[in-house]
Amino acid sequence: MCTHHGSKLEDGALHSKAHQSWSRRQFLRGMVMSGAGVTLGLNGQPVRAAMTDPLLGALAASGSDRILVVIQLSGGNDGLNTVVPIGNDVYHNARPNIGIRNAIQLTPELGLHPSLARLHPLFEDGLLQIVQNVGYASPELSHFTSTDVWLSGRDASELENTGWSGRFLEQEYPTYADDPPDHPIALQIGASTPLLFAGSGQSLGVTFPNESLLNRLASSGQLFDEQDVPDSLQGREISFVRRVSNDAFVYAKAIKNAYDNGSNLTSYSGGSGLGRDLATVARLIRGGLGARIYHVSMGGFDTHAYQAGTHGTLMSRLGASIAAFVRDMESDGLLETVCGVTFSEFGRRVYQNGSSGTDHGTSAPMFVFGNALSGGLLGSAPDLTRLDPARNLIADIDFRSVYGSLLRDWFQMGQGHVDQLFNGAYPVLNLFNSSLSTGTEKAVALPEKVSLDSVYPNPLRSRAHVVLTLHEPGPVSVSLVDLLGRTVVSKDLGVLQSGQHDWELDVPALVAAGTYIVRIEHRGASAVRPVQVAR
Repeated sequence: MCTHHGSKLEDGALHSKAHQSWSRRQFLRGMVMSGAGVTLGLNGQPVRAAMTDPLLGALAASGSDRILVVIQLSGGNDGLNTVVPIGNDVYHNARPNIGIRNAIQLTPELGLHPSLARLHPLFEDGLLQIVQNVGYASPELSHFTSTDVWLSGRDASELENTGWSGRFLEQEYPTYADDPPDHPIALQIGASTPLLFAGSGQSLGVTFPNESLLNRLASSGQLFDEQDVPDSLQGREISFVRRVSNDAFVYAKAIKNAYDNGSNLTSYSGGSGLGRDLATVARLIRGGLGARIYHVSMGGFDTHAYQAGTHGTLMSRLGASIAAFVRDMESDGLLETVCGVTFSEFGRRVYQNGSSGTDHGTSAPMFVFGNALSGGLLGSAPDLTRLDPARNLIADIDFRSVYGSLLRDWFQMGQGHVDQLFNGAYPVLNLFNSSLSTGTEKAVALPEKVSLDSVYPNPLRSRAHVVLTLHEPGPVSVSLVDLLGRTVVSKDLGVLQSGQHDWELDVPALVAAGTYIVRIEHRGASAVRPVQVAR
């Protein structure tokens, strides 16, 4: 785990330097990658954008019209003051000045920050799901690195310049580079880097640095005024460059048409910048833009000092924005095809610091909003007495379980593809209830090579029988994986013939009680099944 890189305000110059480095690196990366998502034009003739993103490829193949809206809370949102352990004395003792004492009660033990009051009715109506204590193993406390982990879906040790959404879109739209649609398949407003939509070589999404630039394009059909230049040689050169830039944006017409045809059916007051961004997203969705994934962001969550007031304002804007967006989409039935999720690159530490703030921490909750959700709280609340050596929370759910469950159940992506997308099998979460239909005629799935028929006994104590069926001969391995994706037990079964096999898997006594995943791997395919270990 990283415990340096200016993760605390007391780090002084190192903390400031870390922020400067974070901002500069994100800006430079954004400049490079956003250029890949826009076509270049010459003499009025636009050249087709070449965007190849795995996530988009899979979406096209699925035949689904579902949409995902991703909200990034940049800076590291304080999860303990978002979903508050109201009955926990450790929490209140650790935060004498910034602890929340008037939370909106969800259960006898947990409550929402009072400034999230507009989310409470959504929670009660089953339109808001809270996934608790989400993070990843060996967490990084650097803004830049941890943001890359969340956007790429890769561990810090294997970061690459592709996003989990980008890789998904590449699978959904396998012919995108040669035959792109006439509308953007992913759109980002206001984020510092378009890594989320980056595919293997190019970007699959269109990125706007801010909502006003998108609105300028939507209202006029061009980004830059070609006429508002000096009457001089320099002015004519500026006009030419602007014309090339306007011609370069191949999706200007599609965005303008969607913006003109769309509207908002509710007020977004109180949401500030995030509210305006989500209002624009809602208008583009209602106008029929056709994008499958939208990404918006909200900054200010790095609350090292005097957190109470700042965080309260952020929570108010977040709650107002999400509530307005849900009600807007709900007004004419669009919420049936729209789902949203929030994330932040990390949470905050349990204990307040000397400046009435909190320093960089680890896990935090995620919000999922939309129709057909299971509703309520998913997962266990953070254990404030079980901290890592740096006195940070230990996550119970890996964030790739949330992403993977959305891809599998919302976008109907085959589990084998999901596992490949994240370089491993992560437990599937029951985010949605049984009323969620596929909405597709064809789900994306790998050819079945292996099936995991049963694991018994379940719950198990020291040994499990793993019954599997191979549809072609080849090498097989079986492993027991915890909810953070870490391999606890692994066994190579060697080369097996086609047919059914029953193998025993020994579980050492040192493996703690809890939920685990049995995973079978065979010739690039995998199959998983949850089990309980009892002690």
